[in-house]
Amino acid sequence: MDSLSLFISDIRLSFSHNESITAVFLDINSAYDNVLLSVLKKKLEILKIPEVMINFILNILCERHVQIPFSDSVLSRVVYKGLPQGSVLSPLLYNIYTYDLASSLNNQVKILQYADDLLIYYSDHSFESTHAMLSSSLALLASWMDNNGLNISASKSAVVVFSRMRLPPSVQLLYDNRLIPVVSEFKFLGVILDSKLTGVPHCNFVVKRCEPLINMLRCLSGVWWGSHPYSMKLLYNALIRNILDYGSFLLEPGNVTAFRKLDSIQSRALRLISGAMKSSPINALQVENGEPPLHLRRQFMSDKFLFRTLQFKKHPLLSKLKSLSELSTTSPYWAHKSLPCLVISYHKYLSLSSPTHQSNRLPLFNYSFESLIISPTIHFNLIDKLDTNANIHMKFIIDDQFNDFHHLYSDASKHSPSECVGIGVYHSQYDIVQKIKLPPESSVFTGECYGILKALEYIRLYKLKKAVIFSDSLSALQALKKFPFQIKSHFPVIFEIRNIVHECTLNGYLIHFAWIPGHSGIVGNEVSDRLANEAVYCGDMFPYKNFTQDLISLPKTYLKNAWESKWEESSKIKGRYYSVIQPCIPLKPWFFKIKLGKTVTSILIRMRLGHVCTPVHLAKLHIINNPICECGVDDSDLNHIFFSCPLLDHCSFLQNLVSHHVPLPTSIICLLYSNDRTIYKVLSSFIILNNIKI
Repeated sequence: MDSLSLFISDIRLSFSHNESITAVFLDINSAYDNVLLSVLKKKLEILKIPEVMINFILNILCERHVQIPFSDSVLSRVVYKGLPQGSVLSPLLYNIYTYDLASSLNNQVKILQYADDLLIYYSDHSFESTHAMLSSSLALLASWMDNNGLNISASKSAVVVFSRMRLPPSVQLLYDNRLIPVVSEFKFLGVILDSKLTGVPHCNFVVKRCEPLINMLRCLSGVWWGSHPYSMKLLYNALIRNILDYGSFLLEPGNVTAFRKLDSIQSRALRLISGAMKSSPINALQVENGEPPLHLRRQFMSDKFLFRTLQFKKHPLLSKLKSLSELSTTSPYWAHKSLPCLVISYHKYLSLSSPTHQSNRLPLFNYSFESLIISPTIHFNLIDKLDTNANIHMKFIIDDQFNDFHHLYSDASKHSPSECVGIGVYHSQYDIVQKIKLPPESSVFTGECYGILKALEYIRLYKLKKAVIFSDSLSALQALKKFPFQIKSHFPVIFEIRNIVHECTLNGYLIHFAWIPGHSGIVGNEVSDRLANEAVYCGDMFPYKNFTQDLISLPKTYLKNAWESKWEESSKIKGRYYSVIQPCIPLKPWFFKIKLGKTVTSILIRMRLGHVCTPVHLAKLHIINNPICECGVDDSDLNHIFFSCPLLDHCSFLQNLVSHHVPLPTSIICLLYSNDRTIYKVLSSFIILNNIKI
């Protein structure tokens, strides 16, 4: 995604300046298999990798034996070059092997590399200048490849001219005296990029990939039989939605008709999952299945991607988005076009009221190895969580285990999503307090971790040789306990805590951490809790900044707000009946919680959507002429079927409703609106008893 976003942003910048980009997509033949170990060793030495580690790596790679079973014997071969496919080290070693590739080319061209996929491109008004730059770079690349034992397949490579011109001039680029074919579209890192950046070829490719998977869903379930909608929804998420998601947010705004094909795939899948009728409104079907419209989901994916890149101060995408954002208001190219998803995400980032914590590299690599491998002393079982005499036990612990320790308490508080996070730190012996606050985007978890950090800074500042920090945040202490190299989330506050603990340990400080239950009458904890509540409004604002770990949760909020606004607006036109039953967007579909049979679930979904196979609805669709029920008494709508049709057994159904305190008379829409599990089970019992299939 990094490589794709950088390249597509450069294309849009060129289009904004009315320039053209000529891109050369290159395929390296058997990249891993052709790595020369002697060259790899030299490059490891240049990068100052310790000699012991170099010898260890080469020991693994040299003289590997490949055995092939053949008939009754085994053919054996010794391999002296290349990196083993599937090895954990191979991608890293290949990156080291090619680290000097970019510097060996013309520094005016841009290069993107992901494993063995290579892209060289240049943007200019003049095609002659572009041709000269790329030709010289390809010649330098051929020389580098020869020196490193690699080669490029010209037949599998391609040149694409990305231009707003209807007929851009022809381009002839050679690699090692072989002509590289010129094409109008190319698949790069899983996304098909066309010369006009319309997204049409990629959307067609996605539709083609999804068609067999749609057929698989169709085979697994029908309206009245097969897999439960819960299982079908999980399959859709795993097999189809990830294909619809991959890279699509980078191509928007693109061809509207092409993106509607993706919407059609989603609609067909949701109908198969739920067993809904074809006449069911799509906006209601999306809410019922908990799947937002794809254009909102693309924006969600864009927000999520950008907020993750924000942690890197020098990420090249940020400068490109800044330029695009400025050009979107000045360049005629954007006068009648929607903004790209990434630019909209960038505007959301700029709208944040407080700065964001950024670093030049992953936080893990900002600290010494020794600080990362220490094991802080953390007491999780000092007091039982359900102990009513926590205050008495706390006094016992102070007297017994921490008699000569300084006692510090930290806590965090947040009153509402729009308010700041308050942090309180309290030193009980000296009666010293500290109040800090973090931006509204911060989480309570971040506040708890930051409170522990401030307590450590206090210990270091006042040189408290023996101290214990009490916190009622189990999650913060568990995060501190986890081994940093085995966690996915690299939270800089946790690493900073470890760094200070290591520094204090080197200076002879003894620091313990202890979990205590909150709101249990422990005096120190009550004071820090009060300080945290006060800090929400009057805490110290230094440093007042967001952490990307908290910003990553914002895209969900943006998606929910945008979808609710869209649903409120669209339900006035389509899905009005369903909007009465489901006025708000649920966190999860109702059938995730109520596990009924496939038939019953499909019927209830149809009833909620208001599109069912009753004579009244079929007559409205002009499928039949008469809406009268078979009993001949009244029109056969849902209320007639469930409450008054003489052909059906209503006794147990009405008795069950009364037993569940449902006032009679009532209506189907009232029962469905309740979203009550017991009521839905009563409805399902009536459906099964009377063998109803609508």
